[in-house]
Amino acid sequence: MSNIDPADFNVITSAFKSIAQEMSDILLLSAYSSIVREAKDCSTCVMDAQARTVAQAEAIPMHMNSLAAAVPHIRAKYDLAAVRETDAFVTNNPYENGQHLNDIIFILPVFHAGELAAFTGSICHHLEVGGAVAGSNADATELFQEGLILPTMRIDIDKDLGDGPVEQIIAANVRLPEIVIGDFHAQISAAMHGRDLLQELFTRYGRELASDCMTGLQDYSERMLRATIAKLPDGEYFAEDRLDGRTLNSPQPVIRARVVIKGDEALADFSASDDQVSWPVNNPVASTHSAVLTVFGQLAGAGVPTNDGIYRPIEVITRKGSMLDPQHPAPVRGRMSASYRAASAVKRALAEAAPELFSAAGADTTNTVTMSQRAAAGYQMFAEIIMGGNGAGSGNDGAEVVAQMLSNTGNTPVEAIEMDQDFVRIAEYALITDSGGAGRQRGGLGVRRTYDILGDDVLISTNSDRHNSTPWGLASGHDGSFVSFTLVRDGEEIRYPGASNIQCRRGDRFVIEISGGGGYGDPKLRERAAVRDDLACGRISQDAAKETYGLERTEIAAE
Repeated sequence: MSNIDPADFNVITSAFKSIAQEMSDILLLSAYSSIVREAKDCSTCVMDAQARTVAQAEAIPMHMNSLAAAVPHIRAKYDLAAVRETDAFVTNNPYENGQHLNDIIFILPVFHAGELAAFTGSICHHLEVGGAVAGSNADATELFQEGLILPTMRIDIDKDLGDGPVEQIIAANVRLPEIVIGDFHAQISAAMHGRDLLQELFTRYGRELASDCMTGLQDYSERMLRATIAKLPDGEYFAEDRLDGRTLNSPQPVIRARVVIKGDEALADFSASDDQVSWPVNNPVASTHSAVLTVFGQLAGAGVPTNDGIYRPIEVITRKGSMLDPQHPAPVRGRMSASYRAASAVKRALAEAAPELFSAAGADTTNTVTMSQRAAAGYQMFAEIIMGGNGAGSGNDGAEVVAQMLSNTGNTPVEAIEMDQDFVRIAEYALITDSGGAGRQRGGLGVRRTYDILGDDVLISTNSDRHNSTPWGLASGHDGSFVSFTLVRDGEEIRYPGASNIQCRRGDRFVIEISGGGGYGDPKLRERAAVRDDLACGRISQDAAKETYGLERTEIAAE
């Protein structure tokens, strides 16, 4: 870095970030499915010649290091020095450092003057990847029931895609081949465009200078994260969080974190976490690492670029056979629940050391709802992620109906669903009064989304959490609310757990309520004007205003 002109460094490293973002834009604009096009469940990145992350688009935090994490398995099978310009690498295998089967990873080598100079990559959540159930198989007891497994493999772009075997195998094993292959082509196109832009950059500035800037940017991020960790008090901190059980009343698995801060380094040890379970909420080890890295990356702030440098000061320890490092072939489709509990436990442990730097827990789960209908002409299907409330911080209320800390997905518009699907209508989409945890700073509200089923033979498959435990508050703040899934049929209400496959018919109504975030500080210390405003806007009830926040009767009457 010392030998690089600062102006060159700023221009070239900004170009790396711009390339990653432009790749992301192409993927989103080219995608077929609403889970990518609207919810933006995908990521793109630029990597150096050793396949270490240099720059990543601002998309899904949970995808941090997700592409580079797959590289050790690529190296174990293939000699990267022998890679050809028409080669690429593909995998979705969670037990080869993938995420879950719906996330297909595509990595493309970039050559300059005949030599391997870099890689570009994309990861995309695909609407469905086959398996026993259209969408998400909540009843899976092993990975094989969750869909098509793509082992870590080198493919030839010219021979294996299009009419080639790789693309044909994918198409033959999914229910919506046009959409899945369309999204696959979108992520391939994004990686190819990134390759073209990098080659132009190497030609303009020279490969040696560009490569030095890659290293310099990684080193910069490492220094910045080390400085962030060094601000935390040295010590050993403990916290835990619980997932939902298999049913609404069954025992809850526990994630236990031991976090050690020593100087400018951190260790997150999950060895004491519970064993893997038989339903699909186990977490592949790559996802566990991503969850921890996200907590520290967000603590460092948006000014610190996401790349290999921020991974270096952090050590993550897991135990093989636990929920956070399961043995093959444990099911992992709903791994985000365990990922969130891992991140939440680390965050709660660090909040013990420096509560002013952290917010209370948010809804902190990925509430995925997939709806499908099989007809003579084929399948209709969509998936969306329903957001909840963020936790409050020491100086701010929690935001409402937003993606939580491991995610950055968008809310799918009601119109987008109803225009594409004729078997469902959204009857209600509204904030839930009193769902945010009370506090000096109030937790963000949760949301209710109600679906009217307009056709027969509709399958709803879900992945969710927080049906049995609430988002925790901080500094005497109150907890947020529970999540609930309810099917209303012929006037009867039937509750379902977070991971469910639900057969519906015409006239049914499916009601989802997502939790609000935890509060921060004593509710009685909340500014009176803020309490009155919450009451006037329907964020809190009169009972909460009086009993929880201590608002006087005369003030309540005035509102």
